[in-house]
Amino acid sequence: MTLPFAVVSVVGGGASQSQEAATLGLSTVRSYRSSQTLVDVFCRVPLALVSPLGGEGGGAAFRVAVAVRDSSGLTLTAPSWPSAVPAAMLRARGASMAEHLAFAVQPGRYTVEVTVTDSATGRVAHQQAGVQAFAAAPGASDLLLGTDIRAVTGPDDSVLRVGELRKGALVIQTSGYPVLTPQSAKLGYYWELYPAQAESVTVGVRVLKATGESVIAAPPQRIAVAAGGGVTQGLVDLAGLPAGRYLLEVKTLGGDSALTRTAPFGMTGFETVATAQALASSGEDLFSRLSEPQLDTLYMPLVYLMTSEEQGIFSTLSVEGKRTWLRQFWAKRDPTPGTARNEEREGFYQRIAEANRRYREGGSSAVPGWRTDRGRIFIKYGPPDEVLDRHQSASSPPYEVWKYTRVRALKYVFLDLTRFGNYALIYTDDRREPSRPNWEELLGPEAVQDVERF
Repeated sequence: MTLPFAVVSVVGGGASQSQEAATLGLSTVRSYRSSQTLVDVFCRVPLALVSPLGGEGGGAAFRVAVAVRDSSGLTLTAPSWPSAVPAAMLRARGASMAEHLAFAVQPGRYTVEVTVTDSATGRVAHQQAGVQAFAAAPGASDLLLGTDIRAVTGPDDSVLRVGELRKGALVIQTSGYPVLTPQSAKLGYYWELYPAQAESVTVGVRVLKATGESVIAAPPQRIAVAAGGGVTQGLVDLAGLPAGRYLLEVKTLGGDSALTRTAPFGMTGFETVATAQALASSGEDLFSRLSEPQLDTLYMPLVYLMTSEEQGIFSTLSVEGKRTWLRQFWAKRDPTPGTARNEEREGFYQRIAEANRRYREGGSSAVPGWRTDRGRIFIKYGPPDEVLDRHQSASSPPYEVWKYTRVRALKYVFLDLTRFGNYALIYTDDRREPSRPNWEELLGPEAVQDVERF
């Protein structure tokens, strides 16, 4: 049996609905070794289930107890362990802790029951799952997904980081249900094959919608598998995939014994940073406990702030390098260095969260608010002093005019050519922002006069 790990996740966007439910999530992944079934158990603990302990620090804690029972009800193993929750995570909507346990069993039917007890209130949550251990060597293991896969290159690289699993010479970053971001849109997969004799197989990989419709198909790859077992693994680039819930399908192609396995994952927009203001205002080291996808989401909107010298560096860095880069970026902009709070960082991520709330466009699978034209102006300059709202105009498509008067008079005109709530900036007297040369034609003469009078 291996020791458990815990990894913090903060999710949002299209994949967040099931993730945010205040119930334990439980999943298992099976593989095979010498007549035994190896089982990896992943339990997602929503932090909505725990309460602050009170006193200094204001964090929370809970205890995880796992019982593995056979078909007769006999308890085979019952490990338990405590988990601490930083105070900042309690204020992050949708945050959860992913707990992991691994064990091996003989052929048969088993039940895995997980009990989580809140240390502050004693409130208890239960979840259980059935596991059918393999009666003999199967054709393949279950499919294991992660946000990253790396090879162990030597003794110094063998120490696992939070959220990592070791599989032979490979290390997989996973919490059982990967949620990808636009910045970190590569999905890792790991699959073991168990042929009776050495053979060469062709493996195909597809991304399916929850309804089963294929949306992405990777080029098939030919691999050699040794007698008794071999591994196929890789990274699938999912850049541009809309937010939502999906399945990754991996299958062998051709032959008489084709094998297929699927596993779920999610894609999110930039909604993750809607929780950042709660973390940022805590005065704690925000970056030390976040995963690489979460660090990437915090980085993405900094394009609105960074200098030319700061651009193009972040994506080349290791996870620790990204944490250091973000710390240094905000330290240079801290109006009160030496204090626990960074007011500039707090304000920025609060505006990100508000832009996501106000200006999301195109429904649940489209553009998060921070990436829209209205969201960009809101994040850079704050809310406008005056707004002219013409959503019901009969002579032109819907439009909005924003006016700022606090420092100097600036005007921004947003037009919804689609009539589906997607507003584009077509005119401004701000020289730092582009205007469309035909903006008057797009608006129409009556609307142009309306804008000029405002």
